[in-house]
Amino acid sequence: MEEMSLLVVEEVSKSFGGNRALDGVSFTLGEGEILGIVGPNGSGKTTLLNILSGIVRQDSGTVLFMGRPIDGLRPHLRAKMGIGRTFQITRIFSNLTVLENVMIPLHYGGPGSDRDRAEEILSMVGLIEMKDRRAGGLSLAQRKRLELARALALQPKVLLLDEVFAGLNPVSIREILDLLKTLHSETGVAIILVEHVLKALFQITRRVIVLSEGRIIYEGPPEGMAESREVVKAYLGERYEGP
Repeated sequence: MEEMSLLVVEEVSKSFGGNRALDGVSFTLGEGEILGIVGPNGSGKTTLLNILSGIVRQDSGTVLFMGRPIDGLRPHLRAKMGIGRTFQITRIFSNLTVLENVMIPLHYGGPGSDRDRAEEILSMVGLIEMKDRRAGGLSLAQRKRLELARALALQPKVLLLDEVFAGLNPVSIREILDLLKTLHSETGVAIILVEHVLKALFQITRRVIVLSEGRIIYEGPPEGMAESREVVKAYLGERYEGP
């Protein structure tokens, strides 16, 4: 294990029935690093995030966070340790206000959490003017900002973001991308970003992992993906012979 690694994943495997979702996946995440994870549908990306956040338990392998094994820890305990999570399909409290949605994780975080802090977080993500609006009435881009605000409420050391750009138009993608860059520069939070919108992903990360059928088939700089025949096959099929 590298001394400065915030998160270490060692030989993690997971099967659902006869389907091998993850097969011996290993990687590290450094403090303050932004790591992209890409791959075709069904390659194991969301399963990996579910394991890291404690929603799913791996069959084998181990996950260490800040040098401590967290296998078996439930999601709320991992959240308190500093692992924040957003979902591809947003999981906000639709009947509560935007402000109340952020107040809930702040209250869970312990004494000293208050309305002022919730408003500060909403200002960070550009939702302060909507604080009293019912969350169910937000647009998709606004709901994604609210999910991000809820994750930030526990002052995470690492954010697990599952397709934060999915379903957004180019303007909203640019706005969310700029927001992530700002949050990263101001807080130093490490980010694992699972994403299909590669053009946006490549503007924020220097290292990507490509999954295919539960295995890592590439790890390195984004520009190297196009030079990997295995990556090209995973995206375009076995019969692809190149340009």
